[in-house]
Amino acid sequence: MTVKHIVIWNLVATDDASREHAAARIDELLTGLVGTVESIRSLEVVRNVAYPETNGDVAVVAEFDDAAGLDAYVVHPAHQEAAAEIRTLVTGRGAIDYEA
Repeated sequence: MTVKHIVIWNLVATDDASREHAAARIDELLTGLVGTVESIRSLEVVRNVAYPETNGDVAVVAEFDDAAGLDAYVVHPAHQEAAAEIRTLVTGRGAIDYEA
């Protein structure tokens, strides 16, 4: 079994250009962790395409071998740096971690 980690955010930006820039930056920050954080088995940043009035705007879906791998990702300095910048771009956060 693996552990899947999903985090969903709403963007702070309200105009289309700023929203696009913020979503692209989140993608760049998180996909840049692949190869740096060894415990990441897969990582994808996705954008919402339906029901914008009720759905989140951007999500990350990452996979790890186990909970220890997820823990290593969470505390990794590169992830901490990325997360700090992402917090400036988003409001609200939902997450779930589950075995698959």
